[in-house]
Amino acid sequence: MIVLGKAYETLKDETKRRDYDSIYPSIRQTQPGPQRAQTPPPPPASTSQPKRSNEEAQIATILKSKQDRRAQWWPKKNIFESLIFEMHREIRRLEQEIKTLVDMAATVKAEEAWDKSWRAWILSPIYKQAQLTDEDKARKERQNQERRIEIDMKERRLEVKKKELEKQERLLKNGQAEIDCADQNDDLRVRRLRDVIDARLAREREAREKARQEELARIWKKKQEEREKQEREAAEKRKQQFEKEMAEAQKRYEDQRAAAQKWREEQAKKAQQSSFDYDQPFPSAAGACLHDGWWPKVQGRTSCPKCHVIWTYLLQCPGCQMKACPKCQATIRPRRRNRQPPPRPERSGADYDYSDFYWE
Repeated sequence: MIVLGKAYETLKDETKRRDYDSIYPSIRQTQPGPQRAQTPPPPPASTSQPKRSNEEAQIATILKSKQDRRAQWWPKKNIFESLIFEMHREIRRLEQEIKTLVDMAATVKAEEAWDKSWRAWILSPIYKQAQLTDEDKARKERQNQERRIEIDMKERRLEVKKKELEKQERLLKNGQAEIDCADQNDDLRVRRLRDVIDARLAREREAREKARQEELARIWKKKQEEREKQEREAAEKRKQQFEKEMAEAQKRYEDQRAAAQKWREEQAKKAQQSSFDYDQPFPSAAGACLHDGWWPKVQGRTSCPKCHVIWTYLLQCPGCQMKACPKCQATIRPRRRNRQPPPRPERSGADYDYSDFYWE
């Protein structure tokens, strides 16, 4: 009760309460704590741990301040609640005492009223009540006066207690409101700081995602360039292989064409030699030609020298270089059986094909 009374006096006096608020943190800090064995200092934090941002440090400071404020408020709140509880109990006790005194005063007043009533006067011969002496009357009057004084004092004390209770309840309510308001402000600051942190983290995620997309695009571009390079190299190899094959085919074609030309020349020579067996004057080159062999095509729209019909191509004699259309060539060239065709050239990518010669 002595400690509770001192606490009540501290809360009641504004100056003492401010002094208590100013020295309470230092009291908490100067309280001797339990002796602990000396432990080595913790190892320094690993450099791999992420550094806390300024917002996170501010949030930690705000939460620490909020925790300290709550820790300072709880003892005061407990004192307020204890005082208010004691005041409620004291008020109930005073109210009960006042009620008891009022009931006693009412009972005495009712007895006095009964003694002075006509019913008591009529019934007095029957009951024969003892008459009060002056001393008894003075004693009763003194008791009634003391009772009234006690009731008045208790009512005044009750009024003071109620006012003090209202004051303490108001102080508790105001103190709690200040703590709640400070907590709300701290919570608002924490939410704003966390919004800043979330926004920064979102930007960092976007930057990482952008960097990842750029890296993927760079890798895809590099692979695409490698594929295009491989395709160009493969196309170049195919082109070189094709040109090589075309050159080989052209060479084979030229060789076969030379062989065919040589065969035609040999056939022409044989035909010329056979013409010397006839007893005729020496013919001209065109007249001596047997027009034998295979006549190649001569492309171009022109008229036949024999029938004067326009053709898109003519056939040329390999011996005398005579030109004629296919119809006239069929009548000019002698027909022989068991004729061996010249070596046929292979198909190649040159500008010549088998349709350059007229076959029958």
